[in-house]
Amino acid sequence: MDLVYLFICIIFLGFFFNKKVSSNETWRATITPLASIIGSGFLIAAPILNSLNSKYSYLLMLGLCCATYCIGIIIRWNIQNVEENSSSYISEKLSDIFLSIAYILSVSYYLYLLSSFILKATSLHGLDLERGLTTLIVCSIAYYGHQHGFKSLEKVESISVNIKLSIIFTFLVSLIVFNIQNDSPVAQEKAFDFDVIRVLLGLVIMVQGFETSRYLGSSYSSKIRVTSMRNAQLISTGIYLLFIILFSSVFILYPLSGAIEETSVIDAAKHVFRVAPVLILLAALSSQLSAALADMSGCGGLIGEFSKGKISERNSYILIAILILVIIWSFNIFEVISLASKGFALYYLLQCISSAKYYFRRSLSRLSFSLFVGLFCLAVVILGLPFE
Repeated sequence: MDLVYLFICIIFLGFFFNKKVSSNETWRATITPLASIIGSGFLIAAPILNSLNSKYSYLLMLGLCCATYCIGIIIRWNIQNVEENSSSYISEKLSDIFLSIAYILSVSYYLYLLSSFILKATSLHGLDLERGLTTLIVCSIAYYGHQHGFKSLEKVESISVNIKLSIIFTFLVSLIVFNIQNDSPVAQEKAFDFDVIRVLLGLVIMVQGFETSRYLGSSYSSKIRVTSMRNAQLISTGIYLLFIILFSSVFILYPLSGAIEETSVIDAAKHVFRVAPVLILLAALSSQLSAALADMSGCGGLIGEFSKGKISERNSYILIAILILVIIWSFNIFEVISLASKGFALYYLLQCISSAKYYFRRSLSRLSFSLFVGLFCLAVVILGLPFE
């Protein structure tokens, strides 16, 4: 079966690299937020949610996706109504500041995860080793960005996205086959308490990334960006739910031993088909590196804007790297995930405030919805807990 799955992966690669697909404007606009949403979430979602509540893990995933879809609605409204007059909104200026902070936290998370998977492949373990390797990677990326910028790597990012999506869809096919071939017992129900909800709030970053559509204005019209964000959220929700539902039987038949780690998905994947861990490792390496480069580049651009050119985009990469090193040597990966979730939640909260300001005296229903979603974002910031 391994050869069959490799052949299926090649078919998906052929589809995503097909000129008719890659040249479609709506798809090109969709693939950026889609790749960002499922970039790292698919690596950690299944083992973490299974640990929280194996029987209803798919409902936890659905809850996260629905909550962030509501946030997506707010940002889509802002694309249509607030964007042109964003300079007059203090909340929009603050949004960019908090987005920069969120980017720094997310890059820390991506590169932390990248190091974990590299060490997993070499059978090496240890928090200091992870931090040491992450430090080396951060310094290398910062040096390259300072010397050459990241524009030259845009083509690499596009290739990485196609590889990642091909592997994810291949793995979904293999999980369908696994579930057909294996009858699994019903998962045991675990206690569902307020702490589970708080940990779930701290995992918002797993479904974050849809907001990137808003910042594609130089390449796409507002109409296409709104459509691309909606498409990306709906497609990623389908992928995540299918992934969680199908993977639950793997955990029931082959329970994970020991504590849940960021690389636990590899330990479980080997039971689906033998080459699966290799493919997932390849997807992890390509996705984490491309996501880190994209967010670091975006953060550098924002810092350049804040400083009004006093700090060049290339020099900002040195500052970003220093902040990342402070983060990774101060927190473990699950704490960084929670902090990154809170960082993006603050950004989303400010987007809700911008929306509420626009719809004040224009639409009571949209004003109420903006405030309601804003309260959810505030709850993430205040109540979110790291997974332990």
